[in-house]
Amino acid sequence: MAETDRAMDLIRDEMAKSHDNPGISILGEYLTERLQGEPGIAAAILKHKEPLAFGFAAIKEHARKIAKGGYACVDDKTGLALACKALGIGTSSGADAPPSPVRGRLVNDAQAPAHGELDLDALLGGI
Repeated sequence: MAETDRAMDLIRDEMAKSHDNPGISILGEYLTERLQGEPGIAAAILKHKEPLAFGFAAIKEHARKIAKGGYACVDDKTGLALACKALGIGTSSGADAPPSPVRGRLVNDAQAPAHGELDLDALLGGI
């Protein structure tokens, strides 16, 4: 099996395990698209047992660092760039991150998410 196919399978398996985590799904979809156009990134992805969780941990850490009053917001482009950097694959060659349905302000557990808001711990899946 080719390295690209193994990386693709690894990502899809992790996405299936974390199907209820929209952040993992977005990162997984983005990386599978990148793999199709840039098969050279497969080796870096295969260095990690759970590349999506590893990449998403970088987003979570960044959000914790910039949080003010328990809130943080990381846009798609920044979040995907952080995950890619953590995985050692850099950003896509000139392409912006794909649009994501996950938008809005991230909120802490003490508040129920309102329309357009997203619970940070729910998004991060307790990573």
